[in-house]
Amino acid sequence: QSGYLGTMDRLSAPPEKLPPLTLTVLRELDLDHGSGAGRKAHLSAASGIARRGDFVYVIGDDELGLGVFRLSDPSPGTLRPVLAGELSADPDERKEEKADLEALTLLPPSAGRPYGSLLGLGSGSTPRRDRGFVWGLGADGSLVGEPTEFDLSPLYARLRETVPELNVEGASALGDHLWLFHRGNTEDGVNVIAEVALEEFVGGATRRGEVACAGLRSRAYDLGTLDGVPLTFSDATPLADAPVVFTASPEPGSGPGGADGEIRGSVVGMIDTDGHVARLRTIDRRWKVEGVYASVDARVVDFLFVCDQDDPDVASPLLSAAMPTESQFEEEEAAQAGS
Repeated sequence: QSGYLGTMDRLSAPPEKLPPLTLTVLRELDLDHGSGAGRKAHLSAASGIARRGDFVYVIGDDELGLGVFRLSDPSPGTLRPVLAGELSADPDERKEEKADLEALTLLPPSAGRPYGSLLGLGSGSTPRRDRGFVWGLGADGSLVGEPTEFDLSPLYARLRETVPELNVEGASALGDHLWLFHRGNTEDGVNVIAEVALEEFVGGATRRGEVACAGLRSRAYDLGTLDGVPLTFSDATPLADAPVVFTASPEPGSGPGGADGEIRGSVVGMIDTDGHVARLRTIDRRWKVEGVYASVDARVVDFLFVCDQDDPDVASPLLSAAMPTESQFEEEEAAQAGS
């Protein structure tokens, strides 16, 4: 694997020396019904989140549906199908069969979709996981029509030429490109961001049902460690047009095939349009953050997070937090508290 790393720019950034970001639990991701026989009525392996208006959308890596919730309504959410097929209720069989939906993000307006769309992507870590979906949104943020499923295998085959053990965990539309975030939870622990042309990607997904982008740009990231274990991308979301917010977690003993690792906390960070890490902040170590949505107002970022606590009997939580775009004032406050 050293060959593909040698062809990329490689950037690094250590976590900031600040207290862990405090998270507030807003609700559990309970559902009005389970996804099948023997399945509990909640999302337990939440892996991606997006928000538009009052609507919060969540995917789980062991589901073929999209969880739909309302911020103003504490009632259970609904699970809307997005990919064809059925999954076994047996945990081991389900892990082998799952589409591994890991990335959920908002797309900008396009032809026929003036209020943008939701984009969901499988991880590509096995051939079963080379599928995605696009679903148009209305002016109020609600889903419009039905989802369009598409095939990612041509694009993912291209990516595997430079990232052999592909594991796409996040996606963000920035300008004319879609950034895809590969989680480096393999032996080398190196994360990769690949950029593809956004218009070409959306056109393939919505018109041809198959994505095969011609041009790719990639760069590698070393995000440091927590407890000596490499931090690896777990999700990403655009913050307006720039920068992009990402999350990362250490997972000792984990692999892209689906093995679960010990929970050791997470970090949240920002990457500017030039690809440089602007902030890298640890999060309350009780949570393994797998999905993030962010918005900014007056240079303060508001976050929504979802977690996968590796327990199918426990509902994933929806959490919130806030962080300044710059660390200066937090550092001053921490210094005063320590003096």
